[in-house]
Amino acid sequence: MGEFSDKTAIVTGGSRGIGLTVARLLVERGAHVVLVGRNAAALRSAADSLGAAATIVAGDIAQADTATQAVSAAIAHGGSLDILANIAGIFPTALIEETTDALYADTIAANLTGTVMLCRAAFPILRERGGAIVNISSTAARLPTPGLSVYAAAKAGVEAFTRTLALEGAPSIRVNAVSAGPTRTETVDALMASDTTGAVRTVTQALPLGRLAETVEIAEAILFLASPRASFITGQILHANGGGLMA
Repeated sequence: MGEFSDKTAIVTGGSRGIGLTVARLLVERGAHVVLVGRNAAALRSAADSLGAAATIVAGDIAQADTATQAVSAAIAHGGSLDILANIAGIFPTALIEETTDALYADTIAANLTGTVMLCRAAFPILRERGGAIVNISSTAARLPTPGLSVYAAAKAGVEAFTRTLALEGAPSIRVNAVSAGPTRTETVDALMASDTTGAVRTVTQALPLGRLAETVEIAEAILFLASPRASFITGQILHANGGGLMA
């Protein structure tokens, strides 16, 4: 029997990176999981690696229909919904004068709108049963970095949304966020190789711990907030950033 036995979780961005690591740890600790994202093939591959405890919903998380399908899938797959982990996001870098309409829209949709849509769909059942929501933010929300203006705005929105939602959900729903520092994922590795703005290098060079986070380090922070160990914590932003923001 694991810490999350008989619990069902929705994990967005669950096909890779932090999302897949969160899903794997949840399954290892007894949960059923619904992986949500755009890439059906990648989601199926991830679900196959997790076994029968995992199922998928492929779609755009910024669309209300996808959020509704995810909640329905959780109930059908695990008999309940207890945890929502909003991990999906994109991390584009562009100076503001180079930011296209499409890049702006995609960044807000992936990093903020999707979180709002999933929370809105999950709230009624979580309010009835009790449960936990954990959103993903970023150091960029509080540490200005050229090239990350729209991304930072989206993540600052996630933090404000998290705090307000915690009030709306209390006392039955706990809502928190993890503000993640630079983390070693395929996406970040690719950005470090191709970034021309200097944003990624600026964020990573001055970390007091001297390295990127591993996905499991961010995932463990997320699971803590989702677990009964954090039963008296709501409306908080947990900073897991290698000391990159100490103010």
